[in-house]
Amino acid sequence: MGFTVTVVYDNETLDESLATDWGFAAVVKDSRDTMLLFDTGADGDILERNMRLLQMDPQDISIVVLSHWHWDHSGGLSRILEKAPRATLFVPPGQHPGLSSERTTVVGGAPLQIAPGLYSTGTLSGIEQALVLTGEKGAFTITGCAHPGVPAILAAASTLGRPYGLLGGLHGFAHLDMLDSLDHVYPCHCTQRRLEILRRFPGKAMPCGAGLTIQL
Repeated sequence: MGFTVTVVYDNETLDESLATDWGFAAVVKDSRDTMLLFDTGADGDILERNMRLLQMDPQDISIVVLSHWHWDHSGGLSRILEKAPRATLFVPPGQHPGLSSERTTVVGGAPLQIAPGLYSTGTLSGIEQALVLTGEKGAFTITGCAHPGVPAILAAASTLGRPYGLLGGLHGFAHLDMLDSLDHVYPCHCTQRRLEILRRFPGKAMPCGAGLTIQL
């Protein structure tokens, strides 16, 4: 099964028509056009505007996955719940007013299938989950901030396939040798060594920002 991943919220942009803001969100579509939103950025207005400029209707979202509850990843959730009230949610432990218990799964510490080819790593260190897209190439991982550490996230992803790609916020991740085995790296949002990663892995590491679209 193929996937299309589009970054719709980031503090950088690859499209000047899109707004930038501190936070992160990405849309994943599968070959059946199922729309999954991973994180919701900090501001619902910015999230919705960017999605519409990218020809995406928030009402079409059927699945929402939150990496963690920090404001810059969950701030747009209320807007998405208004636009897509029937979406199913997969969230780490925590509380948010207005969540339907019938449509919300609180993800534990083990990997969990969300949809065909789409998995959560499980909530690592009790705080954050990552999204894993699986296929013939192996496992492509999308992170929010990687607070549990990139090694722990890639180890969890490796139970689902060979890790070959990584996209998202990597915070202070410094053991860059771990990226040698990956085919694709997209350092986004809070990655403190973003420029170092791009310089060290030319051709493998690519700039991230709102408007980035990749086909898997």
